[in-house]
Amino acid sequence: MLGDTPDGMDATSVQPVLNERLRVNTLSGLLDNTQFNVVYNMFSLGIASMLFTTVFLFIARERVATRYRMAVMVSATVTAIAAYHYFRMFDSFNHAFAGTEGNNADAYNVGYRYVDWLLTVPLLLVEAVAVLGLAVAIQRSLLNRLVPAAAAMIILGYPGDAKIDLFGWTAEVWLVLSTIPFLYILFVLFVELGKSLAKQSAEVRKKISLLRLLLLATWGVYPITYILGMSATAFDADAFVAREVGYTIADILAKCLFGLMIFSIARIKSAEDDKEFAKAEFHGK
Repeated sequence: MLGDTPDGMDATSVQPVLNERLRVNTLSGLLDNTQFNVVYNMFSLGIASMLFTTVFLFIARERVATRYRMAVMVSATVTAIAAYHYFRMFDSFNHAFAGTEGNNADAYNVGYRYVDWLLTVPLLLVEAVAVLGLAVAIQRSLLNRLVPAAAAMIILGYPGDAKIDLFGWTAEVWLVLSTIPFLYILFVLFVELGKSLAKQSAEVRKKISLLRLLLLATWGVYPITYILGMSATAFDADAFVAREVGYTIADILAKCLFGLMIFSIARIKSAEDDKEFAKAEFHGK
């Protein structure tokens, strides 16, 4: 019956037993039950967040003016790509860690994350520029600098995170190398893009400022999480869990929340450009 205690134990002795069960390895040979469940559920959260943000943005694309619809569709593409890769990471995690026998941490393919980032991080920057409706020449100038820098940042970070012995360089070297394009991206977003905001309304400028701060905060999680597992010479369960949890939370914020903010900016810009749209969508406000 519900509420019965195991083996006739009283309620005061049940909690220590349950806590002990969470610490044992009945779900995985390499992770204890708590660690396994945390990573398992974070991947589930990542899949749900990416998938349903994609559905929402695709359906809601008609609620912005045609000029800004591309930015919303790029946002939906970003979360769709991420949803696919979270399915792949979920499968890879189960293959590597599920069950108490035959576990192999090396079978977990961290490359899925980096392929995802290689595709989605440049697109995040594309949508941030596209939603502003800037002149074509200005858009091209910004994207010609942002997109290659984003690709370089991801490519240079992968060997260190995946513990690949390339040129004999350590993870610390790859971290420093990947930080260089990261800092350049921040320079373009905060300095170069800032010069293009003068003609935007106060409301749009405020939203873009929040958007840039969101990128700074979420992208700042990645190097911190990277560093947590950088010094490990063998599999470290705590570092693995921290890395996967940190990356997943940052991904959800940097893709789902970012995409919803892009949608919000697109609606504001649409209303500013078209009074009829403003009247229909915002009841004349």
